[in-house]
Amino acid sequence: MKYDDASWHYGNDFPAGQPQENGGTHIALFLRWCFIKGWAGEFYIEEEPEALARVISGELSATEFLFSYCDGKLTDDDLSDEGNVFAQQYYGKDGLYLQDYADHFQSLMYVAPESAHDFDTFCAMLDARFESGILVTTQL
Repeated sequence: MKYDDASWHYGNDFPAGQPQENGGTHIALFLRWCFIKGWAGEFYIEEEPEALARVISGELSATEFLFSYCDGKLTDDDLSDEGNVFAQQYYGKDGLYLQDYADHFQSLMYVAPESAHDFDTFCAMLDARFESGILVTTQL
């Protein structure tokens, strides 16, 4: 299952003159948070433990990891079973992730690299949503 793809974002309304990597920043930030939670997919744990550790420590940007190891896509293969349960609810079709990201980082969306984001604020946003259990929009 594919949750997101940077190429979906750097078409259409993507700001002119911005690098395509900015279309994946919101994906990369989510991926790093999941890795920190211990939710990396089995492939990365077994085949790329050094790269995984470098993303977790911040030595390697999650955006660079996303484009080098994940082809700019976030899929169920990138996450553990527990990570996928969360991602399916929060990042999926009716999930609140993109709205939460926009609410907190609208001014940076597609125009700023990962390094311009306050990762502590980002983590607090996801931690609060995870702890609340409110992960999807309510359909009336």
